[in-house]
Parts: sequence; C-alpha cells; structure tokens
Amino acid sequence: MKKILAFCLAAAMVLGGCGKSSENTGKGAAETDGLTVVTSFYPVYLLTANVTDGVEGVTLKNMTQPQTGCLHDYELTTEDMKTLEGADVLFINGLGMESFLDKVMGQYPNLFIVDTSTGSVTLAGDDHGHAHEGEEHGEEEEYGEEEANPHIWLNPSNGVKQAEVICDALSQADPANADKYAANTATFAESMESVIAQAEAINAAPGTEVAVFHEGFPYLTDLCGLEVGVGIYADENDEPSAKELAEAAEEIKDDGIKLLLAADDAGMKYAETLAAETGATVVELNPITSGELNKDVYRLGMERNLQTLADALS
Repeated sequence: MKKILAFCLAAAMVLGGCGKSSENTGKGAAETDGLTVVTSFYPVYLLTANVTDGVEGVTLKNMTQPQTGCLHDYELTTEDMKTLEGADVLFINGLGMESFLDKVMGQYPNLFIVDTSTGSVTLAGDDHGHAHEGEEHGEEEEYGEEEANPHIWLNPSNGVKQAEVICDALSQADPANADKYAANTATFAESMESVIAQAEAINAAPGTEVAVFHEGFPYLTDLCGLEVGVGIYADENDEPSAKELAEAAEEIKDDGIKLLLAADDAGMKYAETLAAETGATVVELNPITSGELNKDVYRLGMERNLQTLADALS
C-alpha cells in the first residue's frame, strides 16, 4: 500500500518547489506561474479557502462537485481527473474518506498529496462516538489502516488543526506568501474559538442520550457533551434492516431518547420512521458536505448546528 504525504506544523518537509516546476505535476511550462491548489471534496475546500483567502497567485479548485456529499465509495470522473492534471498540490481529508487515492497516485505519481487529518483527534468509526482519549492521526500513516470516523471537520477544533496543516504545506510550497497564510489561519482559529464557546454553553444534562443518523454527527454530539445511544448510518448502498430499525425503536423508548439527529440525506427517512414509532423529535443538522463554495459556510454551518441543538435541548 502506498503511503501519502502528511504534514504537521513541526515538520520540516518541503514540497519540492511544487507549482514552480512542470516536471512535478501534469502542468505544462506555460502554466507554471502561481499555485494551483485542488481539494478532494467540499469541507476540505472550505477550510483551504479560509487559509488562502485573498492570497494572490493561488487558484483554488474543488475536485468533486460541491453537491457530491461524503466520498464513501466515490468513483472518480473524467472531469475529476482533468482537474488534477493542472494541480500542484491536492489536499485530502484522509482517514479513509478518499477511497480512490490509489487511482490518483497511479496516474499522477508526482502529485503532492497532503493529508489534512494529521493532528486531529478522532472518534472510532464503530463505537458510536466514544473518543479514544488523546488519539491523534500521526505522520505518514499507511492509508486505510486506522478504523477512525473520518468526519473530523464536524469538530471545530479539528477544523483548526486541518487548517494549520494546510497553512504549513502552502507556506512551504509558497514561502513568499507564508505570512498571509499564517494570518488567515490565525483569523480562522479565532473564529472557531467562539464556535467552541457556543458548544460549551449548551451545557446538556450529564448522560443525555440522542440518536444519530449521519456518521459525522458523533463529532457534534461529543463536542456538546451528548452521548450517542443509537446510531443508524444509511446510504444508497447500505440500508438498515427491519430488525435493526425495530431494535433501534425499542432502545430509543427504553433509554428515553428524545432527539433524533439527521441530515437531509438517506438517513432522514429512517429518523422520521422512528420518530413516528417512538414519539421522539427529529432535529435536522448540516454535515457541511455540500453547499456554496464560500469560505464562511463552514463557520455559519457550525454556528447554526449548535444553535439548532441548543434550541432542541431547551
């Protein structure tokens, strides 16, 4: 299994002059001015947009369509590969989200790929949101080895970590603009302090359990001091059985779960079904996996999610 480049703030890794030499990527000699940055999907784009905001000479592109959503089992398109042809660097979420990386590395072996999950604290992907205390995604992890929940951006502290990784990599690739990247990252980090404070102010009663219907929502519940009692994660390829839904309904009733947290996706219909059976309330949250290509969407989405949770718990 090939390894991908992962950056942390203390790393002294240099991107080999990426963006300055046509031999490193698919770029032609006429295209070597400036820096072309590509992100794997929507939330990574938003974080990168905050770091690169207003920096001249940087072209930022999102590889997948902004309405794609999460990349589970995503198949690369011809248009995706064309976008990568001119890239100097590709920022990915990591932790197994981009299952197509082997194909990308096979076609573009000299493309610099930066794993933004470096340093983020992860939740396990199979224990309904209980964090492994102090667990961080380290440097040069072999792709696919960790069984972690990859939806790390739904904790703003991880969002800051991802932005710092992006800043570090871009500062090495484009040292002339390092101060601008650093200033933008500091501004973003400051904005996330208020988001974290908003989450801490929710102050849910100890032991409050909820049911979640999106794999990313354990990061939100963990942030707000809520416990995940039931998790139903569905997509077009993996739907819960009637038995699983019946067991979930029973558990919701037995545990007195009042809130069912769902996104506007495949999981919503199961949340609505269980709400009808149990009398619980469906609360719609935004996993921030699709939307406008606007850097402020990340902050606004997190703020609205937290306000929605606060209102539902009041």
